[in-house]
Amino acid sequence: MTEPTGPEIPSRRPEEPALPADDATRPGRGLRRRRGRDEADLAPGAGDTDLPGEGRREPGRGNPVAWTSLLVAVVLTVWQAVYALSLDRVSATDQDLYTSVSLFVTLILGLAAAVLGLVGISQRRRPRWPALAGLAVGLNAFIVAAFSWIGGLMNTGA
Repeated sequence: MTEPTGPEIPSRRPEEPALPADDATRPGRGLRRRRGRDEADLAPGAGDTDLPGEGRREPGRGNPVAWTSLLVAVVLTVWQAVYALSLDRVSATDQDLYTSVSLFVTLILGLAAAVLGLVGISQRRRPRWPALAGLAVGLNAFIVAAFSWIGGLMNTGA
């Protein structure tokens, strides 16, 4: 007997899926694509990141926490500018109250920007520079406001 060669070799029927034997016997695995040896093992949802080397970049994707941190830092900076420019217009009796309110708002906005910046940096999503800027501005404002408030409390006793 001669062995068949060429087109007369029996092959799979076209309607049968081409599954490896081990995937076909496991329940729930189906037609899942296998990860190659050179591919990174990413967590679910990590495909949304803008990692270097990825060809696709969808609009609207990015790091929303980092951008929120930067937005809070900008609001904080605008608040500080408004406070500095309007302090001269406040009467001398109300300046202590105005300064206390400004320091309280600065503490809250600085802490919010710093925490959002820290969370934005710790995420795998890109870009990270807005989170770093928000962290720097927020932490600076928080530290300055905290020490100014403490210094103001120490001054009132004299």
